[in-house]
Amino acid sequence: MKHAYLIIANRNPKQVNKLLNCLDDSRNDIYVLIDKKSKQLFPKYKTLYSNINYLQPLNIWWGDYSQIKAELELFKAASYGDYEYYHLLSGLDLPLENQDKVHAFFDNNLGKEFITYSSVQNQKDLEIRLHKYLFSHHFRTKNKVVSIINKIEKRLFTSYNQKRVDIDYIEFGSNWVTIENELVHSLIENEDSLYKMFNRGFLVDELFIPIFLNMHPKFKKRVFYEQKVTDAPDELQGNLRYINWWDGSPYVWRLSDYETLKNAKKMGHLFARKFDETVDESIINKIVKDCLK
Repeated sequence: MKHAYLIIANRNPKQVNKLLNCLDDSRNDIYVLIDKKSKQLFPKYKTLYSNINYLQPLNIWWGDYSQIKAELELFKAASYGDYEYYHLLSGLDLPLENQDKVHAFFDNNLGKEFITYSSVQNQKDLEIRLHKYLFSHHFRTKNKVVSIINKIEKRLFTSYNQKRVDIDYIEFGSNWVTIENELVHSLIENEDSLYKMFNRGFLVDELFIPIFLNMHPKFKKRVFYEQKVTDAPDELQGNLRYINWWDGSPYVWRLSDYETLKNAKKMGHLFARKFDETVDESIINKIVKDCLK
């Protein structure tokens, strides 16, 4: 059984190529979706060992349902391969281990779902995200009028409950996940109901899979690591992606963080984000070199 790597990218084409080099393995197929709004030109990447597939570019807006749409489009495109695992990554991620170790780990943990649950926000704050907003494409905007309307809506939504999802089901965590084949197909089969639950919501990509798992207990029982993280550096993050929220939103790794990332790997993390070649290309090159050994 092969693995599918699903990549959502919006910038740094050269850096994305380095990510693909780390994933290029005969045991993997790669699916790439580029944000249509990107102002950078992405080439048609070439791989030596993996099959690489390109989806039609899609406009992806921060905090909007379009982020879930992009993930579902990748799941749908890859689902015909009935892969053992589907790894959803951004173009700013990198693996911390080589593919022999990645595959060995998942071979030893077949049937598990790898997601991160967070305890940072309470259910009432999360419930506010599930209301329908007027300008859901513009949660990050320089338009002062739209920004004021968004703030007013959030304030109003604290005073009455939304009706789309039972509050007992509401949890959240990182939208970057590794999940197995049956769950992928179940998400696709429920696309219409997912649209009704999350369309026009705010930051719903972080609610999408945690809520779905709560509504489908057989998948919830398969979660590899269910403990909720508090955004501390010494915690295992259940999606096995080491993401630093305690120093940034999230923090961009630099060469000075190399030992921290080595320690994250010892803790059990197989991937990390985020990296940015415009901030520090040296750490990217060092991690890639380690992965290709």
